[in-house]
Amino acid sequence: MTAGARPLDVHRISRRSLGAIATGRADADDLRLLCSGQRSQLLLVIRTLLDRLDDAERVDGAHRGLRGAGGASAGQRAWRLLCRVEREAPDAVEAVLSDPAVMAWSLRLLRRMAGSAPLAKAPAPLWADLGQFQALAAAAALRAGVPVVVRVPAHRGMVWVPGAGVAGPVARRRWSEAEVRVGRRGAVVRGETADVRLPRTATATAPGWRPLLGVRPLPGPAAAPTDGAAAVVRLDTVTPYRDFTRYPKSPGRMGERGLWLWQDRVARAYDVLARESPDEARAVTAVVKVLVPRPFRTARGGLVASASSADAFGAVTLSLPYDATQTAAVLVHEARHQQLNALLGLVPLVRAADDRPGEAAARLHYAPWRSDPRPVLGLLHGVFAFAGVARFWRRHRTRVTGTEALRADFEFALLREQVLEGVGALASDDDLTEAGRLFVAAVVADVRGWLGDDVHAEAERLARHYCALRRSVWRVRHLEVERSVADGFAAAWTAGRTAPPLPPVTLRPRPDLIRLDSFGPSARYLLSSPKRFFNGYRQAEAAGDPVRLAEYATIAGDAERAALHHAAWAARAPEDAEAWIGAALALPVRGAAAEALLSRPDLIAAVRRAVTARGAPTPTPLELATWLTT
Repeated sequence: MTAGARPLDVHRISRRSLGAIATGRADADDLRLLCSGQRSQLLLVIRTLLDRLDDAERVDGAHRGLRGAGGASAGQRAWRLLCRVEREAPDAVEAVLSDPAVMAWSLRLLRRMAGSAPLAKAPAPLWADLGQFQALAAAAALRAGVPVVVRVPAHRGMVWVPGAGVAGPVARRRWSEAEVRVGRRGAVVRGETADVRLPRTATATAPGWRPLLGVRPLPGPAAAPTDGAAAVVRLDTVTPYRDFTRYPKSPGRMGERGLWLWQDRVARAYDVLARESPDEARAVTAVVKVLVPRPFRTARGGLVASASSADAFGAVTLSLPYDATQTAAVLVHEARHQQLNALLGLVPLVRAADDRPGEAAARLHYAPWRSDPRPVLGLLHGVFAFAGVARFWRRHRTRVTGTEALRADFEFALLREQVLEGVGALASDDDLTEAGRLFVAAVVADVRGWLGDDVHAEAERLARHYCALRRSVWRVRHLEVERSVADGFAAAWTAGRTAPPLPPVTLRPRPDLIRLDSFGPSARYLLSSPKRFFNGYRQAEAAGDPVRLAEYATIAGDAERAALHHAAWAARAPEDAEAWIGAALALPVRGAAAEALLSRPDLIAAVRRAVTARGAPTPTPLELATWLTT
């Protein structure tokens, strides 16, 4: 951190490291490089913020905390204190700066000061955002035991101690100032209405102190987390910058039972990774430092709400997975996003908008795991993340038996097909840089090596059906033929003429048409919890809902009943293309017409509407598909 000590290093990544990261075989040096790049980015952001403090003071200079004796701003004094602590106890500063919330705070403040985030709409007064510089310095001094008195902001009476937790409440107002006093005998946070004495160990509990909670590694394959070993990751339910979309966020509450569930599930997930997937375990340990629990109803059939952000390297927000294996898969997925975000800070894999020729717009693509069209960067993230998850399931399925093996086979077969389809779209996009093409080629070579792996026939059937269903439904939602073209087809149909050549399509995203996916969760229930699946099937029969019955019959492999329920669904909702897409997929043997239903549902839906608009009888989708293929 100190200036003038030695020339700054330049981060470089070799072709070998690029390939190792792409295939999930990054070694300790590769991962260290990614983390080092993110630390350098953080220091550059903080340095830029310090350079802009004078401008910030002119905006909000009336507040007493911004400028001190001798004309030095509070932020500049905080920086000097950080440099002093680093000379005496560098590990203390490193522990503070490695908190992902510090990067989130600094980047949001930088955008605010640069004008990309309007001051009038900012969720915190400027002096409070700037005042977190003092919070960084106070937290470092606290860890190092350096005597100091620092004034810091308090939100709803809570004072953020980066890398450790929050203290309070020490005030009642929405925004106020508090004082962190570090002495030889300990530390205290003093506010308008109360004092909080901080424990000597940051992870200890004390009145008014809410720490980041560590998850301990398992000492044995069946043991619960203990306090005897260093934490592998921390749970953050308290810091004001832990949310990726809004801040400041007040501390949340988690009961003893909830805390135990989180600690137990996460610890067991790390144990699964360490035993079965050492490459993934190494990456997760290196780049995932904080987990932010989020509310979400019990994970249904494998669905977990999780996310990473380029603004908060090292943090993952997620809902509670339903078992250790699912937790491990989610950690692998988010660790891949973290690695790619860090890699993109070192080498461009996708061309920037300014580098495109002329007025060319970014292309949008079908991402098999998403219901909405995705730009190339989003598709690249998905391919890389899900390749990692597929790699995890590929190994896990060889270590388990019974329904757990069926579940793992399904996840592996599904992701293998989806990733290969995703890389096919990436290969056609001109926005990949040379390094991006090398990266994608390494992913492709790795995944194609899995094509010879056999999986259980039932898992394979469901995976293929699910992929085909998602692909066709996406097409009918987001692809359109021009109205004049559809009218031409309708005229040919009503006149009894031969169908014209198949036309091109235009991508028009329609997020309003997206519905919650239920096929995937139900298929997972059939494989991993058959009793639960068939209970749901019986409930659907009692309710008489043809939509649910069609799905259940298809998943169960009952082609005859699936056809009947899809027909009932189509009769009830004749414009619902998902009904006849599902009917075509449920056929035991599909001819050319059924394949046309699946490959061009966009055209068939448009022509049906055009025929109806001409006042002619509306043809069935199968009739139109037969006409198109003869």
